[in-house]
Amino acid sequence: MKRLASVFFAAVVMLLGLKLPAHALSPQEAFDAVNRSPFHGASFRGSYPGGNIMASFWVWQDGEIVLYDYHRRYGFDRRQQTWSGTKPFVSALTGIAIQLSYIESVHQYVIDFFPDAVIPPGQESKYDMTVLHLLNMTSGLPVAGNSGFFRPLFVRHDAGLASFMLPQRYAPGERFRYCFVGASSQALVGVVERATGQNLYDFGRQHLFDPLGMDSIRWTRTQSGSPVGGTGLYISPRDFFTFGQLHLQDGVWEGRRILPVGWVNALMPGVEVDRDFNDRHRMYHVSDTDAGWRIRASGMGGIDLSILVEHNTMVMRLGRNMGYISIAQWLASERAVMRRRCWLYLI
Repeated sequence: MKRLASVFFAAVVMLLGLKLPAHALSPQEAFDAVNRSPFHGASFRGSYPGGNIMASFWVWQDGEIVLYDYHRRYGFDRRQQTWSGTKPFVSALTGIAIQLSYIESVHQYVIDFFPDAVIPPGQESKYDMTVLHLLNMTSGLPVAGNSGFFRPLFVRHDAGLASFMLPQRYAPGERFRYCFVGASSQALVGVVERATGQNLYDFGRQHLFDPLGMDSIRWTRTQSGSPVGGTGLYISPRDFFTFGQLHLQDGVWEGRRILPVGWVNALMPGVEVDRDFNDRHRMYHVSDTDAGWRIRASGMGGIDLSILVEHNTMVMRLGRNMGYISIAQWLASERAVMRRRCWLYLI
């Protein structure tokens, strides 16, 4: 079985046009390669903006955990908040909807899914917005997340529609702007739900979580029941590694294609971006590092799953959130009217 897996991995690497490494990374070398990251390296070394410290890390190589250290409260099967690590799951579920032909392609217009949207004068460029613009955060929709501006979205009857109708700051495709919690991610949830006719979590259970044996998933929902698109997913490290392995295998699981071929690479923005900011944030990040090609899913508090493609290796870091309140507390805080209306719950 391991021999067949190795042959399959080599074939995937060849298809992606990548070169196999001259030598395999040792577990410590893999950890050190991720530790040198200009942003997340600081969190691996024990500090992070907001007062977070490293709670646990694991190095996975060729199907086995080969190096690890964790606090007793942050074990391999303990469910943990992923913060913006939620976004890659929304992206993957969008890819699955495309793979199953619910969505034509990443180039389908978003307005196709929101025919009931009211487009005001001056916002006509919304008609040009595609699914890809939402996926790679070039939609032009508002991006700030840590403010009362976005809280009303999560108590709307249709948070996806409400997100799509927010005034654009830029024309689609004009500029990459990372979306912390707000419009792009939530509009994408609405797109998939309208395309499939299912709640995004239920769709995920049927086509991603259950087929991969990921049984730890809990997802914060809006008042109307849709999952929050930008944050709020809770998962065990074991299942997070499973999600990473799916991408390491180019979207194939036990002989079944789950994601479209080359799904992650297809989402790279085609516009100029701020390099440092872009290195820190995106639904996925793909880069050429000292250890070769690296795919990363990351979130606030030091959450980081790095996939070192050429070495069949993954490094996961989970932080202990010292300086942040939970997403449910965040969304229910500040104003009395919001405290009365905005109660979120886990599926």
